Amino acid sequence: MNKNKKRTRRTYGILTALLTLSLAGEASVYAQQQPEPNPTDAVKQLASFGSTALALLDNAASKDFTSGPRDAKEVEAFLDAFFAQDAIKQKAGAVAVSVVQEGNVLVSKGYGVTDQTSKSPVDASGSAFRIASISKVFTAAAVMQLVDQGKISLQDNIEKYLDGYKVTNPFDAPVTIENLLTHTTGFEVREPSDANYLTDDSQKPVSLKESIFDVFPPVVRKPGTSYMYDNFASRLLGFIVQQASGEPFGSYVQKQLFEPLGMSSSSFTLTKDLAGRLVTSYNPANDAIPMYHLSPREWPEGSMVSTASDMALFMKAFLNEGRTADGTAILSPGSVKAMSTYRIFIHPDLPDMTYGFESPVDPSHTNGEGVISKGGDILGFSSLLWLLPDRKTGVFVSYNANQDLRNDLFTAFMDHYYAGRHATFGKEGFKPQPKEVLAKFEGLYSDLRIKLLTKVEATGDGTLLVSDVSSRHQLKQVDDLLFVDEQGKPLAFKKDEDGRISYLKYFNLFSYAAKIPDVQQSFPDVTAGHPYAGYIFGLKSLGFLSDDATKPFQPQEAVTRGAFIHAFNKIWSIPASANPSSFQDIEHSPYRGDIQAAVEAGMLNGTGDDSFEPDRPILREEAAAIVFRLLAGTGIRMPDSTAALAPGTSEWAVEAVSSAVKWKLHGPEVTESNGTIDYGSQRALNKQELAALLFRMLLPE
Repeated sequence: MNKNKKRTRRTYGILTALLTLSLAGEASVYAQQQPEPNPTDAVKQLASFGSTALALLDNAASKDFTSGPRDAKEVEAFLDAFFAQDAIKQKAGAVAVSVVQEGNVLVSKGYGVTDQTSKSPVDASGSAFRIASISKVFTAAAVMQLVDQGKISLQDNIEKYLDGYKVTNPFDAPVTIENLLTHTTGFEVREPSDANYLTDDSQKPVSLKESIFDVFPPVVRKPGTSYMYDNFASRLLGFIVQQASGEPFGSYVQKQLFEPLGMSSSSFTLTKDLAGRLVTSYNPANDAIPMYHLSPREWPEGSMVSTASDMALFMKAFLNEGRTADGTAILSPGSVKAMSTYRIFIHPDLPDMTYGFESPVDPSHTNGEGVISKGGDILGFSSLLWLLPDRKTGVFVSYNANQDLRNDLFTAFMDHYYAGRHATFGKEGFKPQPKEVLAKFEGLYSDLRIKLLTKVEATGDGTLLVSDVSSRHQLKQVDDLLFVDEQGKPLAFKKDEDGRISYLKYFNLFSYAAKIPDVQQSFPDVTAGHPYAGYIFGLKSLGFLSDDATKPFQPQEAVTRGAFIHAFNKIWSIPASANPSSFQDIEHSPYRGDIQAAVEAGMLNGTGDDSFEPDRPILREEAAAIVFRLLAGTGIRMPDSTAALAPGTSEWAVEAVSSAVKWKLHGPEVTESNGTIDYGSQRALNKQELAALLFRMLLPE
């Protein structure tokens, strides 16, 4: 396998992991109508799974499991039955899980094998997993420790800790520590890139400080007004811990959290010991994903490695008001409460974040219980930690794949142990509003983090049709700003200070989507009647066009290869790369960093002779191929080569061009005659066609 293919799979894995927590994972949970939970269903299922579960069945059937797990043997039997299912086995080959309740570890157990070669069984205390964004809980805990000590205030302007750096912020509200904790900073998106994954030992990681100030984002929304899952905010929190404590972030967490908790198999750095115990992950082609390190070496937002047994120690202490079994306090009761209490809500029935935790992966299956959770995805690993503070109960699961197994476990566990009540949304007896009133919700909404668009249409009194790239749903109104779909999943809207609808939260539970303004700017040469006006104005409203609206847009001007890559990377938040250039002719291009990032992502190749030709106009088939590699490679769209194309498309581009036609990623320039589609593959792409391609790429199908 060549290096570009390795990079491609690594980058697609990163992008897929990004989407798993948002659209992909959520869509799978609601793919089918969920039946009303029956408290005896899971007990009955035990009869079909092995002798151990069968032996417990008679005893289990007489007990009430609707108030939480109590009996260790019963919990183990429940988990054995769950992980014995073929559908679950297909989602991950190595799993570790722990369940705690009232200070006791009921279960800490591994399932599957650590790798397909040795086939060693997974061990809860010995097998290590990358727990990804669950790391953020520990970063938040470190911050709250420093708050307890008076070294940090939640209302501090973050500039206090930035060594004189001034944040680009046009608003009258500063970004505070609290904004970082609740992901309400208003920052422009910053995500880890392919360059942050190191598979070559000769590659040297950058420092935590460098990784922050090299990409420090501007504030693009008023702090405190919108929620967007924010990796950069958590990384910055780690730097602030370093600044306020006077010692490196990883060292601080090791001394102040892991050691007091007895978490001897946990670290924000992949140590030699943990690397030897790390389970192997596999890509969709069943190839082992190479061992990788990270740059910077420690990510406060996601580099932690741990075991199920270690995570049980944390859950026990957290649920014991921050005290370990020997009475050592890692957090004050007040900080534990602050981390257990939702601080922001788009609606009272649909919370966003505490200080460190987020809303459950499936709000419709909390079954009336107070649940805080934290999911995590990194290349090759997914995890979930959820706690029921009022019940003194916690569950942790981690596995070696980017799949939605955690959602399945959450639903099964909550329906088995807390089936006495059901999750309810809205006001009892609420009278839905007429269609003409619901028209205020109509329009396109752009996800603040992953940019994909959601379309909202009022279809009747109290009903909306809502669609995105993955699905389409009918929703009924249950409160002024709250709707529920046919499977019980809630959607909430938010108004701005002037009472206008500004945001929604639905498909992606971990970010708001902003409504695209109805009144949009025009250019002197692109007025409202222009055939590409909607695409051009749409991209302008989303902030993807930097063109001055007072000057001509020049819609038919050819787009260069470098400019295309720049526009494409901006939409997908792929940061420019500072690595050495792969092509000899891009060094002096203003798009050098963008082109290099795209190369490292495996999304493009050169033109031969180590050249890229950044200033040459990009052909339409070349643009289609780049878009195809990302959308098909990440699973956002399925390839479709059934379009009957007119002659003229290069053989290597046929599948990409056909898919672009079937996905309708074009404007009126694509024509049909005598049953064949003329895509104009050999023509240069111009600016108006670029706008159509990019905008429709974000639209629901």
